[in-house]
Amino acid sequence: MVWWRSILAVLLVVLPCEAAFPQAPASTPMPPSALRAAVPLLCTENNRAAHTRVRGSGVIADSGGTLLTAAHVILQARSDCTLSVMIPDEEWTRAGRLRAFLVGDCHLSQPLDLAVCRIHPAENSRDWGYIRAARIRLRPATSGEPVWVTTFTGWGLSPLTRSGHITGRQNYQRQDGCRCDFATDIMAVEGMSGSPVISSTGEVLGILTLAGKEKFHGLSFGVSFEEAKSFLTAEGVIASGGSVYHEPL
Repeated sequence: MVWWRSILAVLLVVLPCEAAFPQAPASTPMPPSALRAAVPLLCTENNRAAHTRVRGSGVIADSGGTLLTAAHVILQARSDCTLSVMIPDEEWTRAGRLRAFLVGDCHLSQPLDLAVCRIHPAENSRDWGYIRAARIRLRPATSGEPVWVTTFTGWGLSPLTRSGHITGRQNYQRQDGCRCDFATDIMAVEGMSGSPVISSTGEVLGILTLAGKEKFHGLSFGVSFEEAKSFLTAEGVIASGGSVYHEPL
């Protein structure tokens, strides 16, 4: 697995020791757990570090390595690259080292554009100890409530956090047949698919799956975990009684 070290060497060049993250207004401070709620999904072509790029973002649901992301991220990557995620041994703002995990055993719900995958360490089994689960909450997003999105985009591994509000709470039917159940006024960019939508209390309510275009430019759409409850229960992410298997960040 020497090529994983090459990937890290390339990517760490663009990871600052103290990244400057966009902050929400002082009246609505960013939840402390917002930065740790997301992980980058990397697409490596032909096992070459020079051909590694961020394909999307995801959420770690439990310490056993359950990853939640957008189904289309998995579908698009299956044919042309190997997917992995990087997890810091500390916070992203002072990460001394990143741990590589391979993505596999994915189950998809295309109507929801949601994927449940399992990850495992690429090199050292002791890296299991660095996984930190997000605080997942099963409830509808409330129209008007402030939310944050933590994502990864471009070629680097610096998390980007954007703030905004839930602008709509209803079912949105997409042209490809998928459906979303909430909208935000946060403009989506490439790499934001699968990004966690985080409440003011630091709980992850769902993920982004679609960027608004044309008359919906400037908006982003997603699926809440409440909407996906049946699928997540079938995949073992949620217990039959409705509780979520997770440990706090």
